[in-house]
Amino acid sequence: MRRGAQHARVQQAVGAAAAARTVVAAAAAAQVPEAAAAADAHASVTFDLACPICHTTPLRLRSAGGAPQGNTHCPRCARTFACGGNGAYADLTLTSGVQQAAYEQRFWGGTSIFQSPLVSFVYERGWRQGFAWAGFPGVDKEFDLAMDYLQPGYGHVLVDMSCGSGLFARRFLASNRFSGVVAADFSEAMLAQARAFFREDPSLDASRYLLLRADVGRLPFATGSVAALHAGAAIHCWPNPQAALAEISRVLRPGGVFVASTFLNAVAPLGQLVGDELVAPLSQFEPSPRAYKWWSEAELHDLCTSVGLADFRRARSNRFIMFAASKPGGGDATGGRRLLSGPSEDPTDFCSRQDRLGFFPDTGVGCKRFYRCEIVGAYSFRCPPPRFGT
Repeated sequence: MRRGAQHARVQQAVGAAAAARTVVAAAAAAQVPEAAAAADAHASVTFDLACPICHTTPLRLRSAGGAPQGNTHCPRCARTFACGGNGAYADLTLTSGVQQAAYEQRFWGGTSIFQSPLVSFVYERGWRQGFAWAGFPGVDKEFDLAMDYLQPGYGHVLVDMSCGSGLFARRFLASNRFSGVVAADFSEAMLAQARAFFREDPSLDASRYLLLRADVGRLPFATGSVAALHAGAAIHCWPNPQAALAEISRVLRPGGVFVASTFLNAVAPLGQLVGDELVAPLSQFEPSPRAYKWWSEAELHDLCTSVGLADFRRARSNRFIMFAASKPGGGDATGGRRLLSGPSEDPTDFCSRQDRLGFFPDTGVGCKRFYRCEIVGAYSFRCPPPRFGT
């Protein structure tokens, strides 16, 4: 009797274990389609580009192991665009795949200097860190600020124009806030270095980024197709910034956002204390660099408004500025609130952003530092309550 009971209990245990295995197997089988769907979602990232000549023929590419794949032929323009760097990146510049016998394009210093392999090699190995002299707060804080401004583009493909060695493009991809990242630059040397850095990080999904050679003055995207475009420490190098901003405005969809950082002119730190309008006459005595353009905040604001970009907002310290502007028509980037005067953003958001970046290190509740408040436009020890209009 006792042996029979033991045998029965053993049989019950065996049956229970078999049932458990069946349940686990069924659960695993049920999860397979979900995992496959997730894999397909990543594998199906399509980068929608366009012929850089006519802007009408769609060129849809995918990235396989970081290498571009897809159609680069435009029948309307009778052109097939090449892949450069031994297939490392898609080349959608005007001269791609064309052997020109006589014409040779000339570049100004701000463009040609970054075509050097030496500059590309040292860019993340000391060059970019040297921007601290101008008040650049460091890559981590710049990334944090850029991500704040880029929120309208979350869930969409982000274009990182003038990406250089991919310093920010890799961080944007790793954030998983964007469905994909197009790392674009005109410099072939920079794109080669970017490819090397992307490959060194196995955590980055190679199907979700595309290396692209492109000219910011002739972007290979259809009109109204881009949700967000970032250009870090780049606009001062562009040969024709106004034409470039017009192109950026063209490709942004309604509600799309443009985010950029650059260098302000030498009088900007004094202007932050006493007001830019008071020190503006002094800027005429600043020597103009041949290879770069140093900016005033007013010039950057004018550039944006002249090409139809609105809701200009910025953070700045010393000679560093990061600014954002939006394409009208897709909702209000400021959440529906408008200042009665001053920048088109919530003063609380502005000041908290400055605090987080360390631009106002002595602030707590309100400002405890005597300076010219950029919100109220006057000297203050403490910010007044924000005033909003509708």
